[in-house]
Amino acid sequence: MATAPSQNATANKESAPAGPKILFNITHGFQARLLLRSTISETLLARGATLVIVSGAAGEEYFRKEFSHPRIILEDMPHKSSRIESHLINLRQYLLMNPSLGTTLNFKNEAMRRSWPKRYWMTRIANSVLGRIPPLREAYRAGEAAIYRGTEFDDLLKRHRPSLIVTGTPGVNPYDMHLLRAGRRLGIATATVMLSWDNLTAKGYMGATPDHLLVWSDLMADEAMQYHSFPQQRIHWCGAAQFDNYQGIRERFDRMAWRREHGVPEGRPLVVYGTINPALLPHEPNILKQIVATAGSQSYSKRPFFWIRLHPQVVRGYYATSLAPYREMAGPDVFVEEPPVQSEKLPWDLPAAETEHLAQLMAAADVVATPGSTLMIDAVCAGTPVINVLFDGDEPIHPAMSTRRFAKYLHQEKILTTGGIAKAWNIDEFVRLVDAYIKDPELDADKRAALIRQQMHRLDGQAGVRTANELWRLAEK
Repeated sequence: MATAPSQNATANKESAPAGPKILFNITHGFQARLLLRSTISETLLARGATLVIVSGAAGEEYFRKEFSHPRIILEDMPHKSSRIESHLINLRQYLLMNPSLGTTLNFKNEAMRRSWPKRYWMTRIANSVLGRIPPLREAYRAGEAAIYRGTEFDDLLKRHRPSLIVTGTPGVNPYDMHLLRAGRRLGIATATVMLSWDNLTAKGYMGATPDHLLVWSDLMADEAMQYHSFPQQRIHWCGAAQFDNYQGIRERFDRMAWRREHGVPEGRPLVVYGTINPALLPHEPNILKQIVATAGSQSYSKRPFFWIRLHPQVVRGYYATSLAPYREMAGPDVFVEEPPVQSEKLPWDLPAAETEHLAQLMAAADVVATPGSTLMIDAVCAGTPVINVLFDGDEPIHPAMSTRRFAKYLHQEKILTTGGIAKAWNIDEFVRLVDAYIKDPELDADKRAALIRQQMHRLDGQAGVRTANELWRLAEK
């Protein structure tokens, strides 16, 4: 069981007493949203902490303006990842992973098996040894850490001498990994705030082990212990701060007024589809074409309006793909939303207002559909029925790339056991499920409540405060 942090009162005074200096490593826009644009940083600042924010966007005008505060210090990201290290990180995922994680990672690694079968099988054989023998696994990690020690962070850390280093991944991201290693060498306490449901099961073995792990739930704590041998006494339950703003959302804004304001036709059910990383599902436009073609289907009791929300990774950055196939779908029955990625240097960073916009979109919808995005959890927190899209459109797809494989990914497999997310294995099933939820929005509501308990214990709007208070406690130690 993860230990719960003490609930210290959050100071609301503008001039709080001086507190600890805490360093946040922000490697991409999702981390900026979840660590900086939440009550985590707000609570720490209110209590008197000084925040050192290390980010590639530290020199960009919008970032400097948004985070201008007398107790916020911005620093450029010093680390530049090399191609060789990227290959080593990818190799480590499969060499050191707990063999029970093989289903998820082997699906992700199917390209290697098809393109380089010898390399694939050598990796599997090596994993059968390294993945099961902890001393060998740690020796491998020690060798990697001796090469990439994170010394580029030394000057920054010595200048600021933070009480605590905070990362958004336990060494999954190379920038986080280097900083965690530097913190350990220099005797600075480190903590990882788990920001995603899949980082412990779908990203391979931890690249660097933080001193403390702040998790969503006992499910996530169990994953840390089972798959990464993380000590139980250094795991702390806080909940998931990124979902705090969903607490009471249906009571605080007018769903129908929101729809009118955003051009949703009067009287038509709103079905929101969230895309995912195009590298994982390059044929997703084919799936969407099949879905939007059903807009005029007589199978719906009411003709739906489809709102396609593109993943920021689709719009801009090194995973981005052509937007033309998505834009061509727009019409009387379909709106295509392109999130406004605002940074040149911080991948997928969205304006602060997007957090509330996304929450309102999820709550305004009658149904949310996605192949595998965390939007499934967002929608459930907003009280909206969810459909897991597990079909591939009209064109034939190799089984290794089929959308169906997501149902076997460990994190998604676990969430589906609650029954809080409906599964559509074909287009006919999708139409039937959408119509069932349109007719009865409360259908499966009890199962969606069970999903929230599984993933974060409870949705009370206080996870960010709990996280901040725990970080404060660890920094003071």
